[in-house]
Amino acid sequence: MKKNKIFTFKNVLPYHSVWTAFVIIPCLFLYASLYYLLFKDGFRLSLVSIFTLLYFVTCYLILKAISVQVKIWFNDQYLFIQKGNRKQKKYPKTDIKGFYSYDYETKSTILQSSKVYFRFCLKNSHDIFINDVEYRSLYEVEKGENLKRFLKEAQKELNFVRIRRRNFQSTYWYSKQENDS
Repeated sequence: MKKNKIFTFKNVLPYHSVWTAFVIIPCLFLYASLYYLLFKDGFRLSLVSIFTLLYFVTCYLILKAISVQVKIWFNDQYLFIQKGNRKQKKYPKTDIKGFYSYDYETKSTILQSSKVYFRFCLKNSHDIFINDVEYRSLYEVEKGENLKRFLKEAQKELNFVRIRRRNFQSTYWYSKQENDS
């Protein structure tokens, strides 16, 4: 029996990034309304700058607070995912059509990314999202190496290869066949 490799990703959002709009938009309305109520007499660049900074900090702190640690591992038949302290969920490997991911194997220093992005597409049309809460473009070597190891392990375990680039984004589709999508 083989020993499972467990991959841990911290501060990730386990849902589609569009759902962050439920944090971003209300915060925007809150700070815009607050500015309007406090300073009806006009536009002041210095105050707008302060409110903008407060807005971004608030959004970041809320997203960081709702982020979780995700653990992912494989056995012979299943992909296991544990989000935070919740019970692990298992997905049959045969139900995974493919996944989108950044190219963590690139040698180009300009294209290297240590932001977590995986979208596993299942046959039942429910997708599994794992998105980093951090939006920094600074490459973190240890995190990038962990992502590279996970990408290689996922390809090996699911018997997937990189098929094609997704539109003009820096994500790629990994699957068994090119006609899958």
